[in-house]
Amino acid sequence: MTQASLSQLQAIASQVESNPKEARKTLRRLAPDLPQTAPVQTALGMTYLSLEQPRDAMRAFKRAIELDAADPVPRYQLGVLQSDQGLLPQAEANLQVAVAATPDDPDYLSALGFNYYRAGKNEQAIETLEKALAAGAENENAFVALGYLYYEAGRLQDARDSFARILDLDPDRGDIYNNLGYLDILTGELDRAREALTTCIKQTDGYLRAEYNLALVSWLQGQQDEALAAYAAARRKDSRDAELQQHIADFDEVGRYYDEDKQLAALKNKLVVAVKTGRLK
Repeated sequence: MTQASLSQLQAIASQVESNPKEARKTLRRLAPDLPQTAPVQTALGMTYLSLEQPRDAMRAFKRAIELDAADPVPRYQLGVLQSDQGLLPQAEANLQVAVAATPDDPDYLSALGFNYYRAGKNEQAIETLEKALAAGAENENAFVALGYLYYEAGRLQDARDSFARILDLDPDRGDIYNNLGYLDILTGELDRAREALTTCIKQTDGYLRAEYNLALVSWLQGQQDEALAAYAAARRKDSRDAELQQHIADFDEVGRYYDEDKQLAALKNKLVVAVKTGRLK
């Protein structure tokens, strides 16, 4: 009976892409009579997920846990859904059970680490995400979270390495090239920063933060006229200087890495005046 039910659910899931309406209709008829076993209820939850019905999926995963509290699969699936919905303590509890049952599963570790990151538990997040990567995780969220965690901890090279690994999974992530470029600005690797930011701009048209960062690179390399021209070009696309103001907010951090450079302070003053007056000189 269980295997037959699993086969029925698999057939519905395979129908989702071609005829989702009929798949939902079939599942509504089938669901009430499915066996009350953990594997079937877990498969039911996965089928609901394929139909983009997360509330029904959560209910099915919870029922699977009631039937077999030690099974890590519904714990993991429910934990991921809870985390995405901001139910972080509940997600943590379920994901911890999943990891305890299968300590080397990279997906379970990634999900728990990312939930720690969302909850602001940075030390636990770093430890868990490092375990996930050591276990072979290939989860972009894990690499992104770990990159930001390292950055916030002042571990800039580790942050760069983590962001760079994302490009092995998705080489078209323009935002990651911008992150790499900014980190290279902080560490003084300005030629490398220019390369990363140029790639970002080529891949993602209108990525103003990268355009501003590239202008900053030019300024730091002594190419002041080029820098001001680049700032002016970016500002023409920047409604109410919204991105520029975010860029200016970075100057305090950049300044700490450049010993409060007077030329950097002069640029910041120019940009602040430009925001106030609308004119960049």
